[in-house]
Amino acid sequence: MRSMSLGDGRMAIEGSSARYVQGSARRFRLKAAGLRFVGGFESRDGRLEDGQRILAEARVADGVLRRAGFDDEVGAVGLTLRPLPASSEQPRLLLMLGYREENGAETPFAEAFLAPAVFEALKADMLNGLADEVSLGATTNLWMREEDRDAPQAGPLGWYLAPGADGRAIVPARGFIDGIAWQPLAKPEPSATVEAAAAPAPAAAHEAGAEEDWREDGLEQLRKLNWSFRLLLLLLAFLLLIIAVK
Repeated sequence: MRSMSLGDGRMAIEGSSARYVQGSARRFRLKAAGLRFVGGFESRDGRLEDGQRILAEARVADGVLRRAGFDDEVGAVGLTLRPLPASSEQPRLLLMLGYREENGAETPFAEAFLAPAVFEALKADMLNGLADEVSLGATTNLWMREEDRDAPQAGPLGWYLAPGADGRAIVPARGFIDGIAWQPLAKPEPSATVEAAAAPAPAAAHEAGAEEDWREDGLEQLRKLNWSFRLLLLLLAFLLLIIAVK
């Protein structure tokens, strides 16, 4: 990897004319799907800790994520959502992005640390089928090209992870999560093909019409029977009235 240098709030990569800066007014946004819950406990420093987490596959929304000095885009990002320890006094939701080595290869990852109440609400909705997709926005220390600092809010934006000073590692980016939302999967609209297949054939339509006529005849007979029954009740009421008068 190529070496990196910092100066006057700008980052330069060896062999590249691009200059990178921080401090965008835009929020870095992730959208994730395929949520799955993992429970368990972990032992750290002789203490037993809650290891429950929610895993998902995320992608950058309204932009792309790259390693500074490289043109390749980061595709799917493995997202892990964890609850902050109950004893933590951290009032903010945290996000960390970077690369980690898995099975001999470097893969992108994102970890979101949520307040226990937020994590429990998400877990409950997910287990009840009310949370299949998650989106979050964060203010981070990710880099961007200097010319993109004032890019319009509506357009896509390139975000960059910085290499280490020796050029051999990726420095994880960190930030505060400004908002998180989740929802169930949207039901697909029925296609024209399905509607065409559902349309009755002429013979079926004729049979349906005959059945509808039979139903109308049945309803007419039922109405006549109800009216006859009402007349009978009316006659009985008059007979009782006559008997009472006598």
